Amino acid sequence: MTCRFIEYIQEHPRHFIIPAIGILITLYFTYHAIRGERGLFRLFEINQEINEAQSILKQTEEEKNEMDKKVKALSPGSLDLDMLDESGRRILNVGEKNDYIIFD
Repeated sequence: MTCRFIEYIQEHPRHFIIPAIGILITLYFTYHAIRGERGLFRLFEINQEINEAQSILKQTEEEKNEMDKKVKALSPGSLDLDMLDESGRRILNVGEKNDYIIFD
């Protein structure tokens, strides 16, 4: 039976060339749709990079909001002299004789 099949292929090659080319083209596009520069694996990598960038953005926005609160607290209209004094003493590591220091 296999001899007849081989003989048939040798006698009628055009019946197998076009399907073979079709199969190769399909395999080519399937491979590149999965592993290519814009394939599924790259899509997953890009989504992971986006998630990491969003977490960094969220953290940066929180830090910005903290700094905005500190700047707003130092504006002339809402300046708390006790807070300014306390911050200065803490930063400079200075205290008076009557001060009690409580370590956290």
